[in-house]
Amino acid sequence: MSDYHPADPQVVRANGVRGVLSAGAGVGLVLFNMLTKIPVIGYILSGGLVVIGVMGFLGKDKTDKATSSILMGAGILGLASMVVPGLIGLAALALIGYGGYNLFKFVKGVKTRA
Repeated sequence: MSDYHPADPQVVRANGVRGVLSAGAGVGLVLFNMLTKIPVIGYILSGGLVVIGVMGFLGKDKTDKATSSILMGAGILGLASMVVPGLIGLAALALIGYGGYNLFKFVKGVKTRA
């Protein structure tokens, strides 16, 4: 039934932004996964992301806190992947899939607006 009514522009825009950011984060995690394979670099990079994430929580802005939680999550995921191999690859695949789903919803919403 929603195919016959134009989609709300804010919802369409949110789907587009969510899709691009999720897919980009998934690709970033794939690159991060390659860097964590280097033994010393993986520990330094993962620990650095956790420290930067904790420092971001000290900021007053809402976007600072959102960005810092993403950075801290990536750092924790990097450290955890040293113990459980393949964890980052699974997370990257999930993010790319989620981004693709939201981009599909975005394209569908744009078509109903036309």
